[in-house]
Amino acid sequence: MQIVGSITPPEQRMDIRRADEDEVLRQESRPVKHFNRALGELLDRMKATLAHHRGAGLAAVQVGVPKRIILVSDGDDLHELINPEIIAKRGSEEAFEGCLSLPGIMGEVNRPTEVRLQAYDRQGKKTWLDAQGWTARVVCHEMDHLDGGIFVDKSERLVRMPAYTQMRLVFMGTPEFSVLPLQRLLEENCQVVGVVTAPDRPRGRGQKERPSPVKHVALEHNIPVMQPGSSADEPELIQHLEWLEPDLIVTVAYGRILRSDILNLPNKGCVNVHPSLLPKYRGAAPLQRQLLDGVQESGVTTFWMDEGTDSGPIILQRTVEVSGEENAGDLHDRLAEVGADVLIESLDAIARDEAKCRQQDDELATYAPKITKEELQIDWRRPAEDVVNQIRAFSPKPGAWTKWKGQRLKILRAEYDCAPAGGEPGQIADLAHDGIRISTPAGTCVVTRVQPAGSRAMDVRDFINGYDLEVGDILGE
Repeated sequence: MQIVGSITPPEQRMDIRRADEDEVLRQESRPVKHFNRALGELLDRMKATLAHHRGAGLAAVQVGVPKRIILVSDGDDLHELINPEIIAKRGSEEAFEGCLSLPGIMGEVNRPTEVRLQAYDRQGKKTWLDAQGWTARVVCHEMDHLDGGIFVDKSERLVRMPAYTQMRLVFMGTPEFSVLPLQRLLEENCQVVGVVTAPDRPRGRGQKERPSPVKHVALEHNIPVMQPGSSADEPELIQHLEWLEPDLIVTVAYGRILRSDILNLPNKGCVNVHPSLLPKYRGAAPLQRQLLDGVQESGVTTFWMDEGTDSGPIILQRTVEVSGEENAGDLHDRLAEVGADVLIESLDAIARDEAKCRQQDDELATYAPKITKEELQIDWRRPAEDVVNQIRAFSPKPGAWTKWKGQRLKILRAEYDCAPAGGEPGQIADLAHDGIRISTPAGTCVVTRVQPAGSRAMDVRDFINGYDLEVGDILGE
C-alpha cells in the first residue's frame, strides 16, 4: 500500500493540554539549557503530535513541557525553534486564529505582518527565521504560549465554530464526483486527517501514471494519503486508520465495500454520499443508469454505511429535477454540488447527535451495476428516445458510439423527435447545421455534437463541413 504523508502511532505522540483545563498553559516556560538526546526525542514527539492534529504551530508547554520550544510550519517546511526571541517586527493586521489547546473557538487578534526571529536548532546552533503573513501570525501566537498567554487574552471578538469542525474525519473517494465534497469539507474548516483513494493509474494519451482527482486535492492541502491496491493491503490500511483516530469516515464514490472492521473503527460510524434517491439505484453506476432509464427526478442521499451495497439507514435526501437535455456530465456536476451541501448538513446533525435516520425499504430497491463496454455501442433498431438516453448517459465520457464508414463515431449530444424520419434504422435522413436526423423504428434521433475517430469533439456544423457525409449513409454495423 502506498502512503504519502506522515501517519504516526499513538506512542510517538503526546497529549495536547487544554487551556480551559490545565494550568500548565499559564506558566512561563523555562529556557532550554541542554541540547541532548532527550531534547531531540521531545522535538520528534512534538512534530508527530503537530502532524496528527494538522496544526500550524505548537509550543512545548501545550504538551505539558514548560520549556521555550516552538514548532512553526510555513506550509513547506517545519521549523524547530529553541529559546526563540523576536528581534524585529513590522506591520499590523487583524485576523482570526485558533488554537489546538482551545478547540472550537476562533478569535480576532492583531498581529505583526512581518517578524524576524532568532533561535537555536536541536544541535544548539543559532538560526534565524524571517516570517511574513500567516507564518508571522503563527510565530507570535506560539511565542505568547511561552509567556503563559492564550490568544483569547488579546481578542475582543470570539466566535465558536460549528460542532462538526471538531470531528476528525477520514475521507474515502477517487473520481471527480468526490472532489467537490472534499473541497467543501476543507472550506468549512473540517478536520480531514486522512484520505483513502485508489492507486495511481495510467491516464491520458501518454498513459503516464497519474494520481486520482481526490489525491491531487489531498496533496495540495498536505493531507496524508493511503492507496490500498488490493485486499492484501487491508491490515495495513486498518492499522493506519486506527492511528489517525477518526471520529467519522466519509465515503464518496470510493468504489469498494468496506469491511466490518473498518465500519466499526470510527466512534461515530461511516457515512456515504450517494447520487440517487435510495433505495433506487444502489450500486456502482447510479448516475448513468438513471439517465439510461430517462428519469425526470434524481437526487442525493447520505446514509450510514453497513456491510451491504448502499443499503444502510438514510440520514438526509435532496431531490433535483432532471431535464431531457442533461447528460451525465451536466448531472454529475449538479449532484456533486448538491452532495457537498447535503454532506455538511448531515455532519452538522451528526456532531450535535441530532441525525435522524430511517431504514431503507429493500422491496423498493433497484440496482445500478457497472457499465460494460458493450453498452456503449448504439443499436439503431431501438426507439429514438432510448438511443438519446443512451447518448446522454455516456456523455461526455466514455461516449456512446456507432460505426460510420468503418470508423467509430462518438455521439455526444442528441435530441429526440417523435416524428418519424423514414428510412432504415441508423440511416441519415437529413443533414442540417442544427442537427443530423437519423431514423429509428420509433421517432427520430437528432444528433447535434459528435467526435470522429482520432479527432476532437465538434458540433455537427463542423462535422458536416469537414467530412464526407451524405443523406442515405447508414450508421452502425
